[in-house]
Amino acid sequence: MGREVKKFVRPVVGKQVIAFLFIFAVFISTPQHLAAQAGQSQTGSSQKGELQPTYPGEPFNNPAVETTVGPVKLRVYGTVLLNMSFSDTDQVGQDVPLWPFPSSVNVTLPDGTTKPAGQVHDTIFTARQSTFGVVLNDTNTTFAGWTPSAQVEFDFFGTRPADADLPQDRVLNQPRLRLAFFQLQKGDFKIVAGQDKIIISPLDPVSLSHVAIPLGYSAGDLFGWLPQVRLDINHSFGKTGTLFQIGVLRPAFGDPRLGDEPAASVALDTAASGFGERAGQPFYQARFAVSHPMLGSTATIGAGVHYGKEIVGATRDISSWAFAVDFRVPIVPKVILRGEGYLGSNLVPFGGGVIQGVAAVPAPAPAPAGSLTLIRPIGDGGGWAELTFLATRRNIFYAGASTDDPKNRELLPGTTRQKNSFVWASYFRKLTSNVTLAAEWSNWQFHTIAFTGNTPAGRGAYGRGNVYNIALAYQF
Repeated sequence: MGREVKKFVRPVVGKQVIAFLFIFAVFISTPQHLAAQAGQSQTGSSQKGELQPTYPGEPFNNPAVETTVGPVKLRVYGTVLLNMSFSDTDQVGQDVPLWPFPSSVNVTLPDGTTKPAGQVHDTIFTARQSTFGVVLNDTNTTFAGWTPSAQVEFDFFGTRPADADLPQDRVLNQPRLRLAFFQLQKGDFKIVAGQDKIIISPLDPVSLSHVAIPLGYSAGDLFGWLPQVRLDINHSFGKTGTLFQIGVLRPAFGDPRLGDEPAASVALDTAASGFGERAGQPFYQARFAVSHPMLGSTATIGAGVHYGKEIVGATRDISSWAFAVDFRVPIVPKVILRGEGYLGSNLVPFGGGVIQGVAAVPAPAPAPAGSLTLIRPIGDGGGWAELTFLATRRNIFYAGASTDDPKNRELLPGTTRQKNSFVWASYFRKLTSNVTLAAEWSNWQFHTIAFTGNTPAGRGAYGRGNVYNIALAYQF
């Protein structure tokens, strides 16, 4: 990996490096106090069976902000997050980089001149990835031993207002629903209903630069928040624990190549086709995982499957399927390896295929408008791996690599994203028991494929870029 990084990492503009190092040096000199245990927390139940919230980045370990109101224990939680990002190329996503624009793309500037995207340097300060949530845990077991609980979580990564008199409208974002579900738990059984993470991809790289969507989305990390009904069964065999999950989820595709996306101003799905839901049945997903104590921590290995169908014609459907594995394994004390891998097809609902599900070519004239001569699913494979080094309780380092690699032979003109990969490294330090500082570097490699007619004709445009992010987070 070292030679590849040296080969691809481009020199960064001197002013950006100086700014990045200066800001980081200021904050690293701040007096340190308490620290959190390392690792990424997951939404789940505590030993008492209570629903626990998820925090981005390092887990929060202070006493919870909660009180008892009537028959429930009310807990509020959140992360007030400031991100300062610097890149040496123009990035798709900007606030949350997904891939660099190919260097052959020209950016038109206000004076009418153009500049290659590879020479555009972005500086972004944003707080719109801050999150806020509420958890309700019933204080009394009710309904034949079943204990209810619920969680609702928002961020501020929603749409921006359209107003010609607000030149700074990018900071006036609307709230966006992330999670909204309730659960009923009794012994080893748990029923979950509402909007939650997809079943087959429970892990994400640890990052404060990508909270609105995970680091690696579109580049090896399958992700989605979807309405669902799910059954979880936990059972222990001595020190070994098992988890089986099975559920049905909203069948949302939203593939722009098939006209699946509603207009930006549309609030209701009024189209007869059902934007993003051209399906006669839900998504089906299941996962089985085994956990066991190891080197003073816990090792977990899981495997999941996904299946769905997208209606693309009067008598034709295209399947969406995936097989995924996930793992968290202590290598030696203080070093943990985490990651996921997958194979599948038509995975655009989860960012797979570099956000490409099917390839489609319009029919030549005089065919009816909108008809297609060729449409096919895009096979895909990818994954990510991350090493965590718990240097001390307040100093934690991460390094990882991720890639998404669609099958070249299944791409077509207009669907040309061949591969999206990146490597990253980050450092987390607790400034106080509530405040975390994180510095992150990522190097992105994005490739497209060229065509002669509908036949692949070699390498197309490509983009390479570095992104530096400094994050300050207050968690409660």
